[in-house]
Amino acid sequence: MSAFFFINNDSFPHRLDPRVKITGLFFFCMLAVIKESIWEMGLLLAVLLSLFLFSRSLVNLKKMAGLFMLIAGMTFVMWIIFYRSEEKLWVWGGGTLAIYSGAGTYATLMSLRFLNMLLSGLLFLSITSIEDFFGGMIVSGLPYPFAFAVSLSFRLVMVFMSNAFTIVEAQKVRGNDVTKGDIIKRIRAYAPLMAPLILTGIKKAETLTLALESKGFSPQNKIDLSGKYSFCTSDKWCLYSMLLAGIAAIFLKFLR
Repeated sequence: MSAFFFINNDSFPHRLDPRVKITGLFFFCMLAVIKESIWEMGLLLAVLLSLFLFSRSLVNLKKMAGLFMLIAGMTFVMWIIFYRSEEKLWVWGGGTLAIYSGAGTYATLMSLRFLNMLLSGLLFLSITSIEDFFGGMIVSGLPYPFAFAVSLSFRLVMVFMSNAFTIVEAQKVRGNDVTKGDIIKRIRAYAPLMAPLILTGIKKAETLTLALESKGFSPQNKIDLSGKYSFCTSDKWCLYSMLLAGIAAIFLKFLR
């Protein structure tokens, strides 16, 4: 199982300028935050799923579908429990658990909101390489140390995930299959794997520090990426469309 989400396809979303992709990530997350109806969240979900299909990135969606559905389900359950309104529909255990009017609707809205934000991030990682993400931040005018730190954090997360998958596969060969059993047995099986994972991460960090020092890295370094990225007609249309749609969404929210 690969820990890297970027899929090197030649689809239209892949060919977009990194600045457009970064803007698109913020655009879809903003829509997920400001929209307040289930049908709008459902429409946004349909758009994101169609973009996965259009960019030929369904393999990542299938890879993460189980985790995303689990997170959405837990979000729904938590909001059902903690949502409060004036009218109680059902009380159990002498008031220790109460279901209120509108709890189901609000819980569905919040789970869809969280799911759309997760899908937005996964779509961005599926169509954007780390190099393009870093270059997009630099040409957007962000400080070099900030852009480097963000891109490095993504690389380290992927390194940790890759190491975790390697350790899990090694344990399977030794007869310790951590993917079998109920949730309690899986948690107990994963616990002993944390020590080698943390030690491997520390070793990677030390190696990275030595590599940066040997190459003379400094936060004051400047990288000239002029000419590498340029807006074409499709990039401009996508960027202007997202900006206009975002302004319209914010304007409609304040009109309500």
